[in-house]
Amino acid sequence: MSDGRLQIRQFSMKASSWVGSVSLAALLATGIALLTGCASCKPGKPGKPKAYHVTVNLDQSLQQASVLVDLVAANPTSLPRWEAYSMSKYWKDEDPMRKDADKITLSFISGRALSNELARVDAKWNKWLAQGATHLVVLADLPGARQDKSGTQDERRQIVPLDQCHWPKKTTNLIVQVQRSGINVITPPRPLK
Repeated sequence: MSDGRLQIRQFSMKASSWVGSVSLAALLATGIALLTGCASCKPGKPGKPKAYHVTVNLDQSLQQASVLVDLVAANPTSLPRWEAYSMSKYWKDEDPMRKDADKITLSFISGRALSNELARVDAKWNKWLAQGATHLVVLADLPGARQDKSGTQDERRQIVPLDQCHWPKKTTNLIVQVQRSGINVITPPRPLK
């Protein structure tokens, strides 16, 4: 074999080995990124919605009141309607919006437990996420006369993102506090970078 052909053959074998190493390294890097989830949350880009364990706590000031709290999942199409709907109408008997809502109702009966939960493994989450849920709408029938307002300006309504990038890494539980003054999400969101 001539020197030229031998050098070409040796170069070809080295290149083939280098390409195999690069391909293996790229494959490993991709696998690690998928396992750690490092590529899933980027500034300005929404993450994937997921199920959370939701704990709803009733403030001591409401202990002697009977309060109903509805948890309703909303997708981008239904969210504007939930944000605009009259809470005064919603909490009236036989309201069609409440009657038709695919909801979980948490009932706080006077003098009983001040905490109620929706488990992360509840079958309702599978249905909600399959329907494209991106937000959890928390609605509370608070005592006293209230004036209707839109969105979260109405103290009887809170909109909670299900976007995993909205919350700190490893967040599995969202805590909501229901007070006379309104609904507050206690779980702090992911700090902005």
